Amino acid sequence: MTASDKPGVSRRTFVRASAAGLALAATARPLPAAARASTARAAAIPYVGAGSNTAVRPFQLGEVRLNAGLLQEKRDRMKAFLRAFDERRFLMLFNDQAGRPNPPGLQLPGGWENGGLLSGHWAGHYLSALAQAYADQGEQVFKDKLDWMVDELAACQAAITARMDTPGGGNEPEEPVIGRVEGRFGRGLRLNGGSGAEHLRLPQEAVSQLTDFTIATWVNLATAQTWSRVFDFGQSTTVNMFLTARSGAAGNPPRFAITVGGSGQEQQITGPSAVPAGEWVHLAVTLAGGVGTLYVNGSAVATNPGMTLDPTSLGVPGNIWIGRSQYGDPLLDATIDEFHIFDRALGAAEVQSLTTSAAGSTGGGNIAWYRFDEEGGSSALDSSPNGRDAGIVPVTQGGGGLWVPTHPGYLGAIPEDAVIRLGPPRFAVYGSNLDTNVWAPWYTQHKIMRGLLDAYSLTGNERARDVVVRMAEWAHLALTVGDKNHPQYQGPLTRSDLNLMWDTYIAGEYGGANEVFPEIYALTGDERHLETAKLFDNRESLFGACVENRDILVVTDPAGLGRRRPARLHVNQHVPNFVGYLRIFEQGGGQDYLRAAENFFGMVVPHRMFSHGGTGGNYPGSNNNLEMFQNRDNIANALAQSGAETCSVYNVSKLARNLFFHTQDPAYVDYYERAVLNQIAGSRADTATTGNPQVTYFQPVAPGASRSYGNTGTCCGGTGLENHTKYQDTVYFRSADGSALWVNLFVPSTVTWAKKSFTVTQETSFPRESGTKLRVDGSGRLDIKLRVPAWARNGFTVLVNGTKAPVGAAKPGTYVTLRRTWRRGDVVEVSMPFGIRIERALDRPDTQSVMWGPLLMPIVGDPGGGGYRELSLYRYLKRDGDYARAAITPAGTSPAGDPLFTTHGFTLRPWYVGDTQPHSAYFRRVEPRIVFGSIDSGVPNVKRDDGLPKYDVPVSGIPSPGTDGLTFLDVVWDQAPFATHGAFVSTVARTAGEFVRAGRLTEAQKDAVVAAATSARRELTPEP
Repeated sequence: MTASDKPGVSRRTFVRASAAGLALAATARPLPAAARASTARAAAIPYVGAGSNTAVRPFQLGEVRLNAGLLQEKRDRMKAFLRAFDERRFLMLFNDQAGRPNPPGLQLPGGWENGGLLSGHWAGHYLSALAQAYADQGEQVFKDKLDWMVDELAACQAAITARMDTPGGGNEPEEPVIGRVEGRFGRGLRLNGGSGAEHLRLPQEAVSQLTDFTIATWVNLATAQTWSRVFDFGQSTTVNMFLTARSGAAGNPPRFAITVGGSGQEQQITGPSAVPAGEWVHLAVTLAGGVGTLYVNGSAVATNPGMTLDPTSLGVPGNIWIGRSQYGDPLLDATIDEFHIFDRALGAAEVQSLTTSAAGSTGGGNIAWYRFDEEGGSSALDSSPNGRDAGIVPVTQGGGGLWVPTHPGYLGAIPEDAVIRLGPPRFAVYGSNLDTNVWAPWYTQHKIMRGLLDAYSLTGNERARDVVVRMAEWAHLALTVGDKNHPQYQGPLTRSDLNLMWDTYIAGEYGGANEVFPEIYALTGDERHLETAKLFDNRESLFGACVENRDILVVTDPAGLGRRRPARLHVNQHVPNFVGYLRIFEQGGGQDYLRAAENFFGMVVPHRMFSHGGTGGNYPGSNNNLEMFQNRDNIANALAQSGAETCSVYNVSKLARNLFFHTQDPAYVDYYERAVLNQIAGSRADTATTGNPQVTYFQPVAPGASRSYGNTGTCCGGTGLENHTKYQDTVYFRSADGSALWVNLFVPSTVTWAKKSFTVTQETSFPRESGTKLRVDGSGRLDIKLRVPAWARNGFTVLVNGTKAPVGAAKPGTYVTLRRTWRRGDVVEVSMPFGIRIERALDRPDTQSVMWGPLLMPIVGDPGGGGYRELSLYRYLKRDGDYARAAITPAGTSPAGDPLFTTHGFTLRPWYVGDTQPHSAYFRRVEPRIVFGSIDSGVPNVKRDDGLPKYDVPVSGIPSPGTDGLTFLDVVWDQAPFATHGAFVSTVARTAGEFVRAGRLTEAQKDAVVAAATSARRELTPEP
């Protein structure tokens, strides 16, 4: 139990104690000797990362140090997890592939790091996090862990390559023969009992995004065994949900249970009597609104109205099994048929209908539907529209030697074949069959390579450099020569082959693999590595469209765009590609790579961006996958109880950062700040727990949504290890010619520019309070460029040594330059008062978020029923348009020092607060009449027809273009502040005239509105 978990130790006490410790750690003092040695060693390594040859360049991580503040708190919680985690667990699966023994008593990390097709990616994330943590302050514990991992990975790589000389190597094992038997309707699948099928593995999307649900299936038990699972979805014995046909309780009745605290905290639904063996029985579980129901043969036999958990409570379960238990109970000895998963609770009549025919009256499971009507084979095909095929895991057979690699240099926690089968001749697709499917194999390769490169560039580990170069040489062969030992091999890969691979949903997800090869090229000078980077170009559909600025992220008919192109693109499959395209451009790849990256970013921001910076969601008529892009300008109708994947926003922010190096466009840093201070900072729980990384997968923005933390083994869990250990990477940049220091983010920190003998320390409470003070330790001529955030609408003033600096009128969304000869001890003070502002959804102006400076301020609490909080705010405004005067007012700070506001009795707080309280990122604006203060004109606050929404892809049940638009009061108050009351009345009159001409108001209504505005002088005059 950690300090924050102990009874009597409140979060307030813990945070204050932590903050006090952090403040002491951040006081001015020289770096520890280890940190100085680390910085010096890293400085001796040529920097070849993003921005290494641009006009504006980053500082290395060791040159920038965070001081006490919000981001340091988040970082130190992650560093505590890195210290506590046993890194030996990552090597277990690598050792298995290399034929090396594992130490006794270790457990796999869990989640997706469980021996499945995505295993190995977390080892790379962990390496990157260790390297970044060490670069930060030179703490030896991180270097020791990293060096051990690199040595072990090198040994695994050598052992795998040494098998190249084995006769007959490279042949893939034959797919196991798994037949089908007679089912309840058509064929069924016999599990165990001599059938060859042991259990099934379902893809992640079959479960991870469900709240309400129905799971229904036919089961014919061969034996009266207890505790064997019909299904078991979870991460471990602590976090899971399952259905057993016969529990070990008195009478052996069926039981459904869900828990996040082990068997002692299960929420259960238990039937009245045992399920008989030797006959077909229909079992179904439904959950809706906290009410769970268990059905047997179409009849409701048990109900639990107090369910507070649902599948989203499980995080992202790595073990999604039919017929296997998290607890090691006996495997299911039965035949199963017609396994349905729905994203809603079926009614009693619908459940009953499933007992009379395969689909009953439902049309079949709309999330997944496994009918088992295949002729045979080790895949269970999904009969829903979603293509979520399940993999049938065969009964384990004894014997069998180690596989033999096709090309030298491979390193992974899965067999080499699970990577190269993505290409010809098999062109494997995403799925759960370990023998025939793939799951983003090049994504995993990217993470391992990225981790090794970070180990080299940030800590100087030369062995890591050697290992990653060998991996790059293997990758070149795998993507050019290809699967040369396959019986149907037809020669080297073609451009057409590669296009087909990268256009394949999830299977073709390669992360930012194309970012590491230009870096290796820069280190080695070997042209093959730049060529390899270009082999990842998605040339069949997306790359060319982005060069031409054609937004095809969501389309109605994908057939004309690519052979495997889905209608909606997966967000995190594609965003990192463009980070890699920029790296290719930097190494001379050509202008199209830069153009594609710029245009792609413009398709995401702002057209698919939620107010916390995230993207991805669902909309009516889509395919129930919240990791996909929503269509252009669809914000309000894409809000959901899940979605906005955390690793996606990480990659969009990384793309924005790297684009800035090439363009110096402040809008990229504005986005980066939004993403980091909201979704990324909010992705780390404010706890001291080290049992898991305590980060989010999704950060939903629907009304009353809450966050779930944990995510061991998932993509966002691994990304979380990285993004919380490198918060300092964008605070400062420098010009390549040494003439300017760019101050991008206002974060308590110190930058040391050793070549110029120049140090700048920021003293600030940002983002908890506005303003910053920069102390200069150095002398000489230097431009300091200060970012003027786009949100800085209440002024931006700069003092140097107490005197106003000659920077002119600082325009939001620009930089101002302090050009002078600096002296040691100079002080720059920046004032940029935060202000409350309202941001509207692009497609529905009444769906809005509250922002305070750069911070999203959600309304705390759940409005219930999926509805929105409704707020009327214009009546509280004065002529200056300042919401904080009376509409949304300060309410002090939380015990942790976080700003609080209140409106209509509701509390607002920053999104970055890391707990599980429900909150609403968006509310609905309700302003029924045109009112100025308490002066009511009696005229309806009519809307202008702005043709909203303007979706390029239709949304079910919503006309596009529609007739929605800004209201009369929206148009007027958008022009605030007003210097005089006369200016305000003139604006009202002009706007009323426009609405009359548009047929939205009558002349009489116009006169009434203008008269009300005229008489509201006292109402609208701001108090001094």
